[in-house]
Amino acid sequence: MRNESLYRLLAVLLLAVSIAPIGVAAWWLGFVHGESPCVLCWQQRTAMALVGLVCAFILRFGPRPRYIGLGLLIAAHGLYMGVRHSALHWVRDVGQGFAGLFFGAHTYTWSAFIFWVFVVAIALLLLAMRDGAATAEPRDPGPLGRLAIGVFLFAIAGNVIQAFASTGPPPYMGQSDPVRFSFDPATWVWSLEEWEPSPVSLRGRYDVEKPSLAGLEADPARGPLRDLPRLAPKSRTQIAAALDGAPADLAWEGSTGRFLVTTDRHQVAILDASLARVLNQVRVDPGFSVSLGDGLPGVAWLDPTTVAALGENKSYVVLAENEGADRAKNWRFFLAGGERFEERSRGRFATVRARMNYVGALAFDAAGRSLYTVTVPSRRYKKLVVSRFDRRDMTLSEEFLPALGAGLALAAEGRALDEYFVTGIAVEAGRLHALSAAFSTLLEIDLATHEVVAAHALDGVTRPTGLALRDGEWLVLGEDGTVTTFAR
Repeated sequence: MRNESLYRLLAVLLLAVSIAPIGVAAWWLGFVHGESPCVLCWQQRTAMALVGLVCAFILRFGPRPRYIGLGLLIAAHGLYMGVRHSALHWVRDVGQGFAGLFFGAHTYTWSAFIFWVFVVAIALLLLAMRDGAATAEPRDPGPLGRLAIGVFLFAIAGNVIQAFASTGPPPYMGQSDPVRFSFDPATWVWSLEEWEPSPVSLRGRYDVEKPSLAGLEADPARGPLRDLPRLAPKSRTQIAAALDGAPADLAWEGSTGRFLVTTDRHQVAILDASLARVLNQVRVDPGFSVSLGDGLPGVAWLDPTTVAALGENKSYVVLAENEGADRAKNWRFFLAGGERFEERSRGRFATVRARMNYVGALAFDAAGRSLYTVTVPSRRYKKLVVSRFDRRDMTLSEEFLPALGAGLALAAEGRALDEYFVTGIAVEAGRLHALSAAFSTLLEIDLATHEVVAAHALDGVTRPTGLALRDGEWLVLGEDGTVTTFAR
């Protein structure tokens, strides 16, 4: 070392770590207030204890490379655990969290800062080291160093007591929601719950597969609802207009008679009433600013010249026709068609119940000035959630899980509406019409009561991707570009 000042700084850091996060956590928060660490908190606190031990070794034996290297490895683990634990709660509302506050922040959020300070301290040690200092003989830590080591050992003793009482000896390893600390052995809970098998993924709970129609059961008779009335097709029309990619969704605009189609290549195309000619089209750049995901499975008319398109990740883009649009100015938004469209806005729908699910459809209710989405199930999250967003600010206004209305029954115990895979929706007269590619079923959901009030089995439909309403008809878009008409 160039001088002893960094040793004194290291001793001060060891004192701070021993007193605040390690000592106060056990002796004050634990023994006095009864707070016990969860299994993630123990990971962070154990890493802090090991960091303190590395500091004590450096105070006694000097800045040897193996101590510095070990300290950085422990700090890397601590930083990860601090971020991993805090990330579970960062998205909560103001004032929400777990356990008590320490200077206005929940205790688990402090660990990332503490380990960052340790990394900075190690960097300063390395910068201040002279050649050969790493091989120095054991040194006298001095009065301040001896005090820091003593306080550290006292703090560790408290944590050992708390760990034994609240966690127990191996193979017990703690709880996700710990029990309040007590010195009474009769109240101790030693749990093995954390050893239970769980899905392993580097992405954790965000490991959700993208929606796919492959492998979906098409037979309505195998669906969760029994004895559904069957609807026979009234007519079939093939989209003759040249599209860029496979069709993903369909919408109809009553005042102009025009159709709206999106594709899996992020094309938004306006077609004539016969579906034979493209009247206007644009290809949205899915990676500019807000990512729109792998396609546009949802689309809706907001007015006769304005449309909204939805990605499976709940990101949306609002587009407006403009024959005089500046192509050069719009180049950053569009891959093609920027001379006839302009982008009004792009953003993300934020949800609560639907947060961990992808969506497969979009609808606009002009009467209620609201946009609707419906989730699709995944292996990890199987739930059918309807979300409503106010058109004025695109903010969540309502979410619900549809219930089964009178006259409908499940085919067997254990079946649920969550099995439906909704790929097309439309709203009319207070009802949400939802088309499921799984089991080729069309549901009618009362938006006032949140109940499925009617359901229909669709004949001759396989893997539908979109739904539109037109003058008393359901228009079902197939992945091959066929539009099948059913009478309502």
